[in-house]
Amino acid sequence: MSDYEIVRTNADNIDGCSFCGYKNARNLGFRLKTNWLKKRYAEGLRYKVLRSREFGDIGMIEYALGNHAWRPVEAEGYLVIHCLMVNSKHKGKGLGTLLLDSCLRDAQKSKCRGVAVVTSSDSFMAGSDFFIKAGFVPLDSSPPYELLVKKLKKTAPDPRFIVKKERLLKRHKKGLTILAADQCPMVPKCVADIAAVSRTLGLKPQVVRVRSAEASRELPTPYGMFSIIYDGKLIADRPVSGTRFWFIMRKIAEQSAAAIRRTALQSGGSGECVRDSCSQPRVSSGGR
Repeated sequence: MSDYEIVRTNADNIDGCSFCGYKNARNLGFRLKTNWLKKRYAEGLRYKVLRSREFGDIGMIEYALGNHAWRPVEAEGYLVIHCLMVNSKHKGKGLGTLLLDSCLRDAQKSKCRGVAVVTSSDSFMAGSDFFIKAGFVPLDSSPPYELLVKKLKKTAPDPRFIVKKERLLKRHKKGLTILAADQCPMVPKCVADIAAVSRTLGLKPQVVRVRSAEASRELPTPYGMFSIIYDGKLIADRPVSGTRFWFIMRKIAEQSAAAIRRTALQSGGSGECVRDSCSQPRVSSGGR
């Protein structure tokens, strides 16, 4: 593995690194992620880059102390992994294990209780198989998310999800709200695309910036850094494209129209709905 090194970043050297393939310093997501990291180092967050002599930065791992984790978990005394990624062209070489071992060594040196990670069965987060092979054990579940843990102290209390949807959903009972952190460099584009689509649907989105680990742990999803709430309901628990958002809103409009028709039929009406009187987004059937 002499062709690779793991570089621990800090406020002085982070500007020259890449984030999940983002390398353009003019990209808004890149700039926001850089600034986000610079604020987090003082909280004990560690962002390490896997660097190849031939290809440059090809992987990364990011983790934080449990009380500063940007995931809605209770994991006092643990390290919590936010992200672990190896470029797809370099998978199958044991490089992910190099990054994970680096985190586990840090946990041992710091006398932590262990290491925890949130995984997902979809393609947006790391899957559980890699961590289970490394000795992690599932402890909590909120499909499609799982909380896995590798304890270094067997008698330590179990970490757990602390997802509480009701309070935040009640806070945003009307309209469209996008809650987003700068932790992921792809989020700004997603927010801009969703906001643009929402305006074509006659909606005025409210974008709420998630600016602290505490605020992140209040989000109504184990993903912990992005949510979309519409009229008090969680409609997306992770970043989505503008196209995906349009399809979500189209489904909501169709369900709302169907409910109005059922109510009208049950009351003896015609089942027709005057479009402007319906409290639903105006989504055409033509797609985007």
